[in-house]
Amino acid sequence: MLKALVLLAVVLASPYASATSFDCHRASTDAEKTVCGSALLGKLDDALSTNYRNMLTGDLGDGGKDLKREQKEWLHRRNACKSEKCLVDAYRSRVDEICDTPVVTGVHPDCVMSADVK
Repeated sequence: MLKALVLLAVVLASPYASATSFDCHRASTDAEKTVCGSALLGKLDDALSTNYRNMLTGDLGDGGKDLKREQKEWLHRRNACKSEKCLVDAYRSRVDEICDTPVVTGVHPDCVMSADVK
């Protein structure tokens, strides 16, 4: 019983237990499961989620609707990946692409660039 509790505590404390954008304990697609098992993909998921949230705080005008639509389309492409390399490439591309979204007025929100994610 004690071993089971210790194992459960280790799993729950795992750095891969959750990515920023979804709960790894509820990962349902192969892509999500691969993200949860990779430190690099977890960091890229964090960067993507942060960039996405930050961009949505900016004044994007009608571009906000486009950003949300593009993100949904990207998720379908991500879920079609069959290898970790495909996922890394998809994440790196999207992390940077989101930051290219034009801001109508005000300051462009902060973004993490994929090259900074190691």
